Formats: sequence, C-alpha cells, structure tokens
Amino acid sequence: MFEKINTPRISLRLISHKDVTSLHAILNNPLVSKFNDYLIPLSKSDVKQLIQDDISGYYEGEVIRLAITHNTLNKVIGSCGLYKINEQVSCAFLGFELAPDFWGKGYMKEALVALIPELVMIFKLKTIYAEVDSRNIASCNLLNGLGFQLSESKSSVWFCHF
Repeated sequence: MFEKINTPRISLRLISHKDVTSLHAILNNPLVSKFNDYLIPLSKSDVKQLIQDDISGYYEGEVIRLAITHNTLNKVIGSCGLYKINEQVSCAFLGFELAPDFWGKGYMKEALVALIPELVMIFKLKTIYAEVDSRNIASCNLLNGLGFQLSESKSSVWFCHF
C-alpha cells in the first residue's frame, strides 16, 4: 500500500475523485496536451473516468497515479506515476504532467526523485520506461538528469535500470 510522500515543497498522494477539476484544467491546457497522448478536449466526465481507471488499476497492481500537491498553495499542480506495471518482468512506464505555471522550477524533478526509489522498491522494478516526444525538450532533459537513457531502437522511449 502506498503512503503519502512529503518533500519540502510538494506532497505526493494517490489520485482521487476530488482531483477531477484540477486534473481537468491541467490535461486540457494546450501547453500540456501538446505532447500528451490524451485526445482533447477532455470533459470532466472523461477525467473522472481516467481517475477511476487509475484507482481500479492501482488495486489490480497495474497503475499508480499520484497527485502532486503544492504544500504552500495546497493545490494540485500535476500528477505522476507508473502504468503498464508488469511485475513478471519487473518493469513499468513512467508518466507525468505538470501545470505550466510550475514548469522550470524543479517541481517534477523533486517529485520523481522522491517517488521513483519508493516505487522501485514497492513493485520490485528493474526497469522503468518513459515514452516522450523528442520535441518535448524539457521532459527529455528531466529524464536525462534522472539517469534515464534514450533507447537506440526507438527515439521516443527512455529507460532506466535499477
């Protein structure tokens, strides 16, 4: 079972239906959706279903999606987590999104530095993958700074072994 993670500026907790409004705004922001794999516009019902799927996936051991909450502002500024968790081969995919007002300030790095070791331990992962559009320079730089390497066979896939 996942416990809340607190860092100096943010907290990470399991996503819930109370996050629909915040996540709806983030996912529909054109700057965020530009590189995301969601078809937009997403309705609040769509986002509620995404969250429900994440909650169900968590209990099935296939997904863990966390809300990133700003500690001072007490508001959700993004989400991150793993999907396609495959415990048989000890791997998963990393996904993340952040409201543009918080870009370039180290929030996502802070979240992932706190989160990844915890998830590696919980799910006994040997490899985490991330699929990122090569034009998304900020996300590519983030992954590179976290020790991920770009796949030689597929230019949009990054991986990190543990």
